Amino acid sequence: MRRSVQILLVCCAIAPMVAGADSDVADVGRDVGAVLAWRLGPEFVEEKCRDVDPDGAEARKTALATWLARNAALIKTVDERVAEVVPLAFPSPDPATRVAAVRDKVKQLLLETISAEGDASQLKMACKEEANPASPRWSMNGVPQVQNSLAALYDWKIQKEKK
Repeated sequence: MRRSVQILLVCCAIAPMVAGADSDVADVGRDVGAVLAWRLGPEFVEEKCRDVDPDGAEARKTALATWLARNAALIKTVDERVAEVVPLAFPSPDPATRVAAVRDKVKQLLLETISAEGDASQLKMACKEEANPASPRWSMNGVPQVQNSLAALYDWKIQKEKK
């Protein structure tokens, strides 16, 4: 499945996490889903593919390390923004637990998108593709989609805090 379709599926699934969410919160959910799909996807794929395609494990590990180093500043910004926005959008007595739940939901959705909802052969094929360091997963730097979503989340946060 193409990476852009995966991100779209994830971000749309996060939007309705809270029953009765207004359109602003739905927009926040989409943006949180988009930034977390970009942020968590490479680590998640590398982890899930270790056993499925052991021959490509070292290539994925190297590609992940390169991706993490190249995107460290943006990853830090994504983590900080998600930690600020999720508790405002999806209130909970324990904000850290809510952030972890959102991250877990994104991981669950990522698994469904790369494995065709549990199809082992599809997952193995996807893992073999991800062993290529030229794969879009390892070359996507988040420009401009992640920056646009981060800006939208920041704007929403500022407006929410003014109320």
